[in-house]
Amino acid sequence: MKLGDVAAQGAGVTFAVQIGQTLVQFVSVVALARLLTPTDFGLVGMVTAVIGIASIVQDFGLSMAAIQAPTISEAEQTNLFWANTALGLTCGIIMAASTPLIVLGYHEPRLTPIVPVLSGVFLLSGLSVQQAARLAREFRFKALGIVGILSQAISVAMAIVFALLGAGFWAIVAQQIAFAAITVIGCFMATRWWPGLPVRGASIKRFLRFGTGVLGTQSISYATKNVDNIVIGAVWGADPLGLYSRAYQLMLAPLNKINAPLTRVALPILSRIQQDDARFMHYLSKAQVVSCYVTASAFALIAGLAEPIVRVLFGERWLAATPLVAILAIGGIFRAVAQIAYWAYLARGASGPLFRQRLVTGLITVVLIICGVPWGAVGVAIGCTVAALAAWLIAMVHVATATGIDSARLLRNATQIIACVGVPCGIGGWAASMLPIAPAAQLLVGVGIASACFALAYATVPWIRSDVRFSWGFIRRSVAPWRADRV
Repeated sequence: MKLGDVAAQGAGVTFAVQIGQTLVQFVSVVALARLLTPTDFGLVGMVTAVIGIASIVQDFGLSMAAIQAPTISEAEQTNLFWANTALGLTCGIIMAASTPLIVLGYHEPRLTPIVPVLSGVFLLSGLSVQQAARLAREFRFKALGIVGILSQAISVAMAIVFALLGAGFWAIVAQQIAFAAITVIGCFMATRWWPGLPVRGASIKRFLRFGTGVLGTQSISYATKNVDNIVIGAVWGADPLGLYSRAYQLMLAPLNKINAPLTRVALPILSRIQQDDARFMHYLSKAQVVSCYVTASAFALIAGLAEPIVRVLFGERWLAATPLVAILAIGGIFRAVAQIAYWAYLARGASGPLFRQRLVTGLITVVLIICGVPWGAVGVAIGCTVAALAAWLIAMVHVATATGIDSARLLRNATQIIACVGVPCGIGGWAASMLPIAPAAQLLVGVGIASACFALAYATVPWIRSDVRFSWGFIRRSVAPWRADRV
């Protein structure tokens, strides 16, 4: 099967799964927001913002290293499995032992039982890292997707039941533990690969070298994505953090759930053609087209319809989250289009340059977020959005030097799509939200106006017609029949 068909079908499975996962996430966000309080979310958010860095360390970039490597032996993968398992266990122990420091840092004694319980997630996650990487290397995207959606659906159902029983924030804790445990079981069942004991003489140094750069990059990325939660929780408390975390979950968690699986689809395919500049650039530009029209335009529309979205989904007591949803959705546009540069770095083995780039953009992000702290959660959200724009522009300039791709072309195309499609959709949504009608009706009118704007752009702009035809063709290929798990 041609790589183009592999990419289309892998993306098709991924998108189908992500639609399912986004729906499950949507149910989780709405149901739990109505069953729990902002304070419940804020307390768990305080813990996950701090200890989540251990999840990056326990991976150590070895999952990406295993996927990107041109070849990998069974002995090497066995040793990688035990390396990730050991890292997960170590991180869990360290995080549990850090409970008094975390409680002291937030001045919040209610965190004392939460930290050690959530620390157990690290060992579970370490067990599934190489199993998931193996599925990705074999292009078994359907199996990966099934594991992901089942893990999420079952863990969300458990959280809702716990919340109905009055468990409070323990419902959210149970959801995270269940998700990690079910993922481990699902990955082992899907791969049917049971690693033996560590193999002497099978060095994993080359994976560690690549993984070190990825680890640094992911650590910076995690820090920049969570410093907002940490400073809001430390300065303003659990309630404002709860509002912010729900807005963040509604806006950016679906994006993360799309980007991570799509990376598992794109990276092994781009890695196969990394030496063919013309094909490499062709695949990147086409991937960007799909990302811009679907993800970026959706975020623009959500930004315009922020108030009716909050009213319909969360209810009146969450209305203070409206500006947060709108601001973070705008930032989501730039996060979505920046993924293309990330793929280019990794596919060409440029983890070192990627780390250096993220070091600069991460510092900028932290500074901008801290500058927004005096204005509360809204100020922090503005800092995040401005930082997302700056990070995208810097990445697109730097990736050209690091990988040799024509990033100016990618930057120009993305800007055109956002300006001609995304912005009109956002303005249309905002206009609908100003109408003196029920919030649900505002949502319907907003979607209608956005659709009309897109239809007008399609009818009048030739390159938009070309992009849409390509996207439609890609979608048709993505849903074509193919063998269940393998190509």
